[in-house]
Amino acid sequence: MYEELYQPIPDRARYWDRLGMDEPAGPLDAETLDRMIAAHQRAIPFENLDIVDFGRTIDLGMPALFDKMIARRRGGYCFELNALFCMLLAETGFDAAPCFARSLKNRGYTQPIAHRGTIVSLDGEKLFCDVGYGGPMPACALPLEDGLRIVSCGQAFRMDRQDGPWWKLTYCGREDAKACGSDAEEAVMAFMDLPQDEVDFVPLSHFCSTHPDSVFTQWRNVNRRTDDGSVSIVGDVFTKTVHGEKKRVTIESEAQYRTILEKDFGIELPGR
Repeated sequence: MYEELYQPIPDRARYWDRLGMDEPAGPLDAETLDRMIAAHQRAIPFENLDIVDFGRTIDLGMPALFDKMIARRRGGYCFELNALFCMLLAETGFDAAPCFARSLKNRGYTQPIAHRGTIVSLDGEKLFCDVGYGGPMPACALPLEDGLRIVSCGQAFRMDRQDGPWWKLTYCGREDAKACGSDAEEAVMAFMDLPQDEVDFVPLSHFCSTHPDSVFTQWRNVNRRTDDGSVSIVGDVFTKTVHGEKKRVTIESEAQYRTILEKDFGIELPGR
């Protein structure tokens, strides 16, 4: 029943076309990896609409993920986006494996391990990659260096080593990595630098997509990086961020919702 988790991508050329990239022809390096991550975050939205709008079960098999996000040009949430991307990395020639992660957004309690990222080993170095987080996330790979400060697309982040295999990623605000350590910083996530297996994410995805306490079953969450910021829907609020400036609009009708999905996220939903 789990064989489809490990099947190859049905048509890799269509995947590269979806990203707006050519498949790398030369040696694989960190620059190529960064371009892939940034392109993925711009081209394929984070979204949980199958769960919230349609009550569908999430299928993590490669054929289903390809059909949804590449053939039908939808998005997905972390267990979908990062699974498909990890397979693309592996088939391209990168040494890539999934890893466990948890959100650190302050909800008054420790959140369960309910996120997946990707660890890439390249030239003797480990890097963390994520194309499936519905919030601030670097548009590049992050070397696992304690105290690393990095600015990506005008956003500053810091990486800190925690106990054992755990690492913590902190969002420090706009523009300057020196902002890290200020009152404006916000913990984003913790992740493990140990490789896991695809099948390990099946029960985690099932919980996230079905349990009433999961944030993914409670409200819509759609997010896509743009050339100058991002666009998002959280619940019934559409936010467009340009160079750090946010404009919010309350979605008041189904027609308005579908127009925003198509115009700003490239998503055309079927009828309910």
